[in-house]
Amino acid sequence: MDEKTKRELHQRALTADSMKQEFEQTLPERVERYLQVKPHGIIPNAPFAVPSSECSLLFRDGHFYACIALVQAVAEAIVRYICDIDFKKHNKVFEKNVQKLHTRKFIDDKLSEALLKIWDRRDDYHHLNSNVKSDRQTLENLAREKTRLLVEIESRIFE
Repeated sequence: MDEKTKRELHQRALTADSMKQEFEQTLPERVERYLQVKPHGIIPNAPFAVPSSECSLLFRDGHFYACIALVQAVAEAIVRYICDIDFKKHNKVFEKNVQKLHTRKFIDDKLSEALLKIWDRRDDYHHLNSNVKSDRQTLENLAREKTRLLVEIESRIFE
């Protein structure tokens, strides 16, 4: 075995060991977060099932920025999807689409409020604006809230 191959194998072993240690150290936290925001039982071929499940996994693994951004993207996609089916078109402005769905009784007050809560400060997280809090606890709380709202919204819309 040549030197390059030995170094690569050694680096691979060190990387695997490091990842295993990190996983074992964070496992209790991940379990707790998973139980707080379990993925719902959407039928696997339902619209947005894959990215929606990833929202819960991102939260579980502590990737709060990514979780928030993906939850917002999934919510936007759901609203566009419903508008396109029911009205054959959607507006480029999320809030207008939500209002249209609400006015035409496709969603009730609770769903409308939940969608708007998810969307709150969307541009700040999408563009990583400087006013976004970087405190992990704040981000975790926000990601948890938005992910729970998404689970509720999808459960009601795709029931």
